[in-house]
Amino acid sequence: MKIINFIAISVATAALASFQLVKTDLNTKPNNTYKLDKANSILGWKGGKSDAYFHTGTVKFSEGSVIMNKSAISSGKFTVDLGSIAVVDANLPKEKQEGLAKHLMTEDFFNVAKFATSTVTIGEYKDGKLATTISLLGVEVKKDIPVEIIASKGTITIKGKFDVDFSAAKIPGTQPIDGEKEFISPNFSFDLNLVMKG
Repeated sequence: MKIINFIAISVATAALASFQLVKTDLNTKPNNTYKLDKANSILGWKGGKSDAYFHTGTVKFSEGSVIMNKSAISSGKFTVDLGSIAVVDANLPKEKQEGLAKHLMTEDFFNVAKFATSTVTIGEYKDGKLATTISLLGVEVKKDIPVEIIASKGTITIKGKFDVDFSAAKIPGTQPIDGEKEFISPNFSFDLNLVMKG
């Protein structure tokens, strides 16, 4: 009888140990990486001299990923292809849209020949804002941007509308010109739709 009881206790102890091990494994899963869905990710932009004089367009992400720690984003990094700058002003004919896009890629603005990409690094998401560092023309600009993060099965979407002041980057085309009262603002508006797949 003692032998039977010993066996029963041993089996119960092993089962409990096994259960605890499984629970521990669940709680210490390695971080999950979600990679950029290029086809469904886009960054809309708006920039100009004033609310009455501005242009709108898009630019694409070329690569990127985020690391999820349980249910929260712990870090992420993305590359914006500045060679993909497009102008979408509805009041401009196609040839002028294309001409303006090419002009934005020159040394007058983003100097794509030298700075082909812009890097975006993200960190903590807190109180509806995502800690973000944007490297543009070799200068880092930091801002906590308001976004909504939507997580579903195998997909994470980051959406938001926000402004970023790039004064520190000294984009040539946004610098004041002597004698002119108006100049292109270094403050750009963005409409972000970033999709990642796990």
